[in-house]
Amino acid sequence: MHRRRIGKFEQCNGGTLFLDEIGDMPLPLQAKVLRLLQEQRFERLGGNETIQTMSASSPPPTRTWTRRSAAGTFRKDLLYRLNVFTIRLPPLRERRGDLPR
Repeated sequence: MHRRRIGKFEQCNGGTLFLDEIGDMPLPLQAKVLRLLQEQRFERLGGNETIQTMSASSPPPTRTWTRRSAAGTFRKDLLYRLNVFTIRLPPLRERRGDLPR
């Protein structure tokens, strides 16, 4: 029986997909993530239709990513794409009013 399988990027369309440890991805996989972030569309593996998506990333690039980029283990173009806009969210210890009593 043939069944279509929906991947994570398609499942989260309209929502959020958190890519933890993106800095540890192999360079070829980083290139694919970069292409998705730039084009905001992809084709399902084995599919023949283009699926539009909207993308953002978290967490913001860190000094570690910058060092890895300089060392050649993290793509500079992906670092640039991820570092376009940063939202700083202070830890809860600095936002006591956000905690319920």
